[in-house]
Amino acid sequence: MLRPKVGAGWRGPTTEYKGLGRGHEWGGMVRPHEPKGASQGRRVRWQRRRRTVPYRYALMAAYWFAVAATVLFSVLYGWHSWQRYKKTGVDRLMLTTSLVAASVHMDLDREASGLRFLAQRLAATHALGHLARTRRLLRAYQKVSPEVASVELIAPSGQVLVSTAVPAGRPLPDFEKDPGLWPSLHRALQRPGLHIHRPMHGPLVGYWVIGFSDTITGPHGHVRFLLTAPIRFRHFEAVFMHLPLSSGLAVGILRNDDYMEARAPVPRTGLRALLAQRQTGILAQTWRRHPRAARGVFSGWVSADREYRYGVFVRITGYPLVAFADVPRALWVAQWWRRQAEIPLIFLIAALLFSGYAYRQVQALAVRWENEAARRAELLRNLVMHDPLTGLLNRKGLFTALRRAMARSERDGRLLAVGFLDIDDFKGVNDRYGHAAGDTVLKTLARRLEGSLRGTDHVARLGGDEFVLLIEGLRRKADLAPIVTQVKAALDAPISTGRAEIPVRASLGVAFYPLDALDADSLIARADRAMYAAKRRATDDREGWMRLYDPDLPAHPDPGPAARPPPKA
Repeated sequence: MLRPKVGAGWRGPTTEYKGLGRGHEWGGMVRPHEPKGASQGRRVRWQRRRRTVPYRYALMAAYWFAVAATVLFSVLYGWHSWQRYKKTGVDRLMLTTSLVAASVHMDLDREASGLRFLAQRLAATHALGHLARTRRLLRAYQKVSPEVASVELIAPSGQVLVSTAVPAGRPLPDFEKDPGLWPSLHRALQRPGLHIHRPMHGPLVGYWVIGFSDTITGPHGHVRFLLTAPIRFRHFEAVFMHLPLSSGLAVGILRNDDYMEARAPVPRTGLRALLAQRQTGILAQTWRRHPRAARGVFSGWVSADREYRYGVFVRITGYPLVAFADVPRALWVAQWWRRQAEIPLIFLIAALLFSGYAYRQVQALAVRWENEAARRAELLRNLVMHDPLTGLLNRKGLFTALRRAMARSERDGRLLAVGFLDIDDFKGVNDRYGHAAGDTVLKTLARRLEGSLRGTDHVARLGGDEFVLLIEGLRRKADLAPIVTQVKAALDAPISTGRAEIPVRASLGVAFYPLDALDADSLIARADRAMYAAKRRATDDREGWMRLYDPDLPAHPDPGPAARPPPKA
């Protein structure tokens, strides 16, 4: 593996190093481990971070758990409060609808009693034979019942016999010829008793009325005539307006044939669109699905308002009618939001924002703490591996760097030069100029040595005035010459301490790896042995300040008193 090469060398024959085999034993030394990849480096950094701030990820998990729990609680609270608000609203609607049903029932009972009494009077006085008296009786009934639009006496053939809406002497209409009115009257003639007809734009009056009739029969059950007393549509609106109706609330009466009997307020589509067509919304659908239900709840699309509404209905006992009350869903949602959700949600958002801000502050403190811990750890590592006075590697740092340099030398097939440098008569400098000046000399020399070497080389201070140089990447011994020349130039310049210029002399011994030794301790020892040999030179021998290790050097050199100072404590 070592092949001597004869030629013009520097201070002796030059030896070119070809490297050691990969299976070469290092004399018991442990080879440094190289990184196995970027993934391993990231894993090591993550584990180091966990060790530095052990609570950081627990805090993160706790924060996000709290956020998730808060959001879940908010959803559950919102759902529960909405269900509770909707139940309370349905109860209020049911109370209002019950009031509407009771008011309409009382009003219809009063109208039915009056109409039945009038029919009995007409039957007892032979109304068909005395039309003038019948007319006076009908006008008297209308006078005491202002809600009645007109009173008519109609023959079974559909011919109007008497009407308070038509002045005396004027011709009276024949309702059989009215296709919109006659079907309802014909059904009433076939079934004796009270009948409530769907709203219509009165043929004898110019406004909307709700038909109310009673069929009068003779002793043998044959129909004698039909008495009608249509009620003004506005009358039911007035009844509804006396109820405590809240904003957005709609109340009304729906017939069992899905026609609207009355409603307040009138929707935007107008009264004709409301009363003239059959209703197909959710209320009519619910009523058809539950025709025997006394009361119920519905929610869905209402055809009259063309919007989604919540409502309830109550059957009006004794009549084919159902009272209802409904409100827009948007109104309920807005009221629920203002009364039960807005303030808690604002508080929740504020709490989340504050907790997020606090979490970020804690994270920032954790990162600052982590950086501070890393800085302190790095400082401790520097204190362990570096000399506090000069900032150079100390003995422990030297051996760590030396083992890595030896590994690189073996891998790249290059020489590694280990230089042992000692300041001549450093004790005299301390004695003459003081220890502060001696510290200045050491720090200045450390800076000069670092500046004279390459970026891949290392300088270490073993203690006192002893320094070690690690010079890597040499192909042959002769490559060391220019580097040593730079080191010598850095040492020759006097050092200024502010009060004096102090000249410095030094001795340098060099050993090569792997030519002179295969382990770190032996390299340091043989470089030290060469340095002792350099100290034996004469005082004015400036060229002999450096020696390369040679096995023939004396094992225990005895330098003169001027060249080798006594050991320092």
